[in-house]
Amino acid sequence: MRIAIVGNACAGKTVLSRKLARIYSLPVVHVDSIQFLAGMKIRSHQESIKILRAAALEENWIIEGYGPLDIIEERFLIADRIILIDLSLRRHYFWALKRQFQNFLSPRVELPEGCRETSLAQSIKLFKSIRIVHKQMRSELLKIFERDHLKPKMIIIRSLRDLKRISKQGF
Repeated sequence: MRIAIVGNACAGKTVLSRKLARIYSLPVVHVDSIQFLAGMKIRSHQESIKILRAAALEENWIIEGYGPLDIIEERFLIADRIILIDLSLRRHYFWALKRQFQNFLSPRVELPEGCRETSLAQSIKLFKSIRIVHKQMRSELLKIFERDHLKPKMIIIRSLRDLKRISKQGF
């Protein structure tokens, strides 16, 4: 089984992927762990593509996150299920604030060693990217997901109740 999970920053993709991994006994690939190197440095575009393509060729996976947009549709084509977490902008901001406070205590485990997101610059970048993704990228993704060959694979989560239900029992 192959599951692609996408959504804005601080949508709950990582938490959902971990819960579904337990339900379906699947390995999880965190796109952030591929795109970032130690010290919050960015891996080269081509190297990220190469690693994500190799991961997508595996027999079973959950890949959570976007990654380079020029190959995201490849992942959607070979996925058995595509989950879009499409919550309100307010929810993303609230969870971003919560995540930033949690990062003071301990960095996210899916990031490489030495990646700290607690600086003011990182926080500003996070909040700006949430808005940009919600206002621009979201509409493009919704258009992609309207394609006939992807519709049967799609699960769009638009409420906390749906997110909790799928997290507990799968789909």
